[in-house]
Amino acid sequence: MNIKNNLMFTAVASAVVFSQSVVSANAQESGLQLEEVIVTAQKRAESIQNVPIAMSAFDSDELRKLGTVSMENVAKVTPGLYFTENQSIKSSGTSIRGITPVSGSAGADPSVGYYIDEVYLGANVSSVVDLYEAERIEVLRGPQGTLYGRNTIGGVVSITSKRPTEDFEAKLTAQLGNYSSQRYGASVSGPLIDGKLSGLISGLYYEREGYEYNAFLQDDTNDRKQWGIRASLLFTPSDQWEILVNFDSREVDQKAQSFETLLNNDFSLLGSIGQLVNRDPEDRRVFGNFPGKETLEDAWGLSMKAVYSTDTYEAVSVTGFRTHTYLVDGESDLIPFGVGRNSDPEESDLFTQEFRVASTTDSDLQWMVGVYYSDLEAIADGKILIENDLLTLFGAGFLGEVGGGSTGFVDAQTYAIFGSFDYRLSDQFEVTLGMRQTWEEKDFNWFQNDLEALFGAPILGGTGTAAGSDEWSEFTPALTLRYHVNDDVMIFATASRGFKSGGYNVDSGVPSQQSEGFDPEFMDNFELGLKSTWLDQRVLVNASVYTMIWEDIQIRADDPTTPASFDPRIDNAGEARSSGFELEVKALVSERLSVDFMANLMDAEFKEGVLPTGIGEGIPLDEFAKVPDYTVSANVEYTVPVSDGLELTLRGEFRRQGDMLLDKRPLELFPYIPVREQPAYNLWNARLTLAADNWDVALWGYNLADETYLTNTFDLYNNPFVSQYFGTLGAPRTYGVELQYRF
Repeated sequence: MNIKNNLMFTAVASAVVFSQSVVSANAQESGLQLEEVIVTAQKRAESIQNVPIAMSAFDSDELRKLGTVSMENVAKVTPGLYFTENQSIKSSGTSIRGITPVSGSAGADPSVGYYIDEVYLGANVSSVVDLYEAERIEVLRGPQGTLYGRNTIGGVVSITSKRPTEDFEAKLTAQLGNYSSQRYGASVSGPLIDGKLSGLISGLYYEREGYEYNAFLQDDTNDRKQWGIRASLLFTPSDQWEILVNFDSREVDQKAQSFETLLNNDFSLLGSIGQLVNRDPEDRRVFGNFPGKETLEDAWGLSMKAVYSTDTYEAVSVTGFRTHTYLVDGESDLIPFGVGRNSDPEESDLFTQEFRVASTTDSDLQWMVGVYYSDLEAIADGKILIENDLLTLFGAGFLGEVGGGSTGFVDAQTYAIFGSFDYRLSDQFEVTLGMRQTWEEKDFNWFQNDLEALFGAPILGGTGTAAGSDEWSEFTPALTLRYHVNDDVMIFATASRGFKSGGYNVDSGVPSQQSEGFDPEFMDNFELGLKSTWLDQRVLVNASVYTMIWEDIQIRADDPTTPASFDPRIDNAGEARSSGFELEVKALVSERLSVDFMANLMDAEFKEGVLPTGIGEGIPLDEFAKVPDYTVSANVEYTVPVSDGLELTLRGEFRRQGDMLLDKRPLELFPYIPVREQPAYNLWNARLTLAADNWDVALWGYNLADETYLTNTFDLYNNPFVSQYFGTLGAPRTYGVELQYRF
């Protein structure tokens, strides 16, 4: 075991021993217990400690303490989960246990399935949501190929919204912070017809200045400006029927995110004309001549969940529809000289329907069976605009600005039947068998028109069309064994399989590669887990060890044989393995003091991987990118009574992320790469809350040490029209105040 693993083991062991020993010293305090967490990971309401899945859950109070606006805050305290907002909403991706998405475009499916109120959200644009008014978030790690099925080879993020209440409730929330941050929320809930119908409506507005400054335009960039509303109706016409209708709408209107320049190619075409470029990759300053634009319009969702319950079974129907119109238009080069802009418009309509029936008796056999259908229609464009400065350099300034690109149409349909059967062999031993049969069909049409061919070498690879159609049929089983050592300790073992369908490369590329498409990828997971509580349920210790075998991996890479263009390929390449250890510890030390600890150790590597290049056998791959080799977090919360009905709570948070590879290409083949790895770094957060029965005020701060770290890199170093290697920085120090009043 190397030094890193020794340190990790020491930290984990110390956390467990410390939490149990400290709590044991105060064990005489009667009635003090951790609250039971009820989840619906298996589409039944049950205690998280009885669910044989490696998972984490966060209720609305915990989410607020984390300062959760997006999944980025949740990821920092969840073993194996990695999320970061990249240069756009569309390119922001979620990975679990190293299983990363291949692309944010509609033609390629995600590797982690996002659900809101049991409705599948689809591609990245739909799943990057604000978490205001989330009642609970559940993160399920590992393939969930039985009950969730589609595109869940890495895991599932399930978001449950707050439901309408039987009694009147209302709240107002205001948050102000540096970078002129403003976040306002309001919600009202209560009965409309006593005992029969209740409703909820909430709204949110959020904006802040950017974390980067454009010194050429003398304005900030990487800002945020978003707003939305949500409404719910809960209809209970009888004791047997419950119908929940949800509607949400969201708008985004902000600048496109700008990169930091990590390396300039001064010997390139543009590097030789002496333009002002960024020489400090950590100064949060750029020099582009276009501020960029990112919009999300007509983005709304409607769902209905109908439940019919009897003493022996429960029948559930979940219907959902989601749609959006999205645009990101950003500068390619980030220099004052007008070279080019690239935009990625996207439109998407997704309909889903699930019917399922589950047993509700207390018999030894518990079962659930169901059917699922989804229909996706999407249009995704990839556009490039050549600006006047560059045209003038080539003697074509009289043309003004010209552009071209591609448009891809995707129609995807999914059909599935599934079943889960749990049999209690004895009071201690249970076995669960899950099965899902999935059929998927995809049709693809792609058109390309390159006005840039006037230069003699088409920047996007030429003018052409491509079309394709394919279908896949896969069986994804799961077998789980549970052994209850006693009422507080459960051990489980799982073998499961996940499947992600093939698809087509909607991104800009060459027609020959577009029509070929790519095949499905598969995941086999083998896992041993522990769910346990100790010392009269004042300490929780959950852990898991796993090995995941990833086959026929979909990999995306720019074709290096055409340096003047960005024409990424998506191919199936090789096999990889992800193995690791995950630990969560929660300790209620006393009535005033609580401690949470999380640790994750992960080793993910390619076994036969190659990066597709379009020529030869490709570039050999070894390690995974954007997979920290370990993460550790600790939260300490202490509450002091100030007076009757008034409490002061101090919360401190520590996060450490281990070394993470940012560029998976080998240095021996790409020696110019300036930053291949982000070294380990620490983040410190704090929150001080003064709370009464119906109001509270909190002072908060995140990344208090103002740590500078990279979350993403993007290579256009050898492109003569850009000539830079880019990077994205994580959020700097932020702080502010939050007020909430409850009626």
